[in-house]
Formats: sequence, C-alpha cells, structure tokens
Amino acid sequence: MKHLTANFAFIFVLLLIAFTKEGLASPPLPLTEPELKTSCGWNLKSNGLLYINYDLNGNGKPDYYTVHFVLKAYLSSEPVKNIRDYYPGAPVFYVNYGPANQVYVISRKALFYVFDVDEDGIWDLMYKDIQEDGVNGNETYYGSPSNMFSAKTTR
Repeated sequence: MKHLTANFAFIFVLLLIAFTKEGLASPPLPLTEPELKTSCGWNLKSNGLLYINYDLNGNGKPDYYTVHFVLKAYLSSEPVKNIRDYYPGAPVFYVNYGPANQVYVISRKALFYVFDVDEDGIWDLMYKDIQEDGVNGNETYYGSPSNMFSAKTTR
C-alpha cells in the first residue's frame, strides 16, 4: 500500500508540472522515506553523506533520493548481522571485500529529501530536514539544482 501511495504521489507531481505553464504553484512536499528494502541503490560521497535512491514509479530509474549522514565507517570481519545488532534502528550499509566488510552506519532519518521528477540524474527539488526527525511538515525548501522550480514558487 505504501508503494502504491508513493507512486500515486509521484504521478500527481508529474501531472501538475505537465499541465501548468510555469511548474507548480508551490513545490510538492517531501515523501516519507520508503522502506530501505525498496531502494534501488546507494552511493557514498566524499562529503560524508550517503545517498539512497528509490524508483517510486517502477521503471528502473531513480526518481526519489534521501541523503543521510555517515555516523561511523570502519572495516570489520564480523558478520553484518552482528554489526546491525550493535546499532539498533540505525541503517547499516556495507561493501564486501572478501574476508572483511567496509561498514557504514548512517543516521536513522534523512537530512535531505530529493525529487528527480524527470529522472535525468539531475535533482529537481530538494528539502532539508535540519532536525532529522522524518517527514512531519518542518522540512524546508532547500533548492532546485536543475532550476525546474524557480525561487518564486517556493513557500
């Protein structure tokens, strides 16, 4: 049901953009972060942030992203299941290097929620959640790297 709701919200945003001359009267609100198991990839950046991408409309291209702080990063030969037990509730990502894993423990809630409406790889709309308390209405418009949404359309 969550996946269906997310798809509906994404399609609604696309339709609004398509049928208004200058885009939206006000930008769409960020979506609650989908379950991690529904992500279609992640990317660690040198700025200490981990980007998780989601394909909300199921076409194989990422269209929604969340950005988290990396709280801990280390090499470990322990099983990942044990490592996850050390950080209850915190997402744990890893890269397997044979006898050891590079482990990344990230913040529970995202710092940024991002739409890539046209799925071209350039982010169209960013919201910042400075309190990292999840989507609850206190997120603020951060920018439109693609310039799809002009400053005058922000709230």
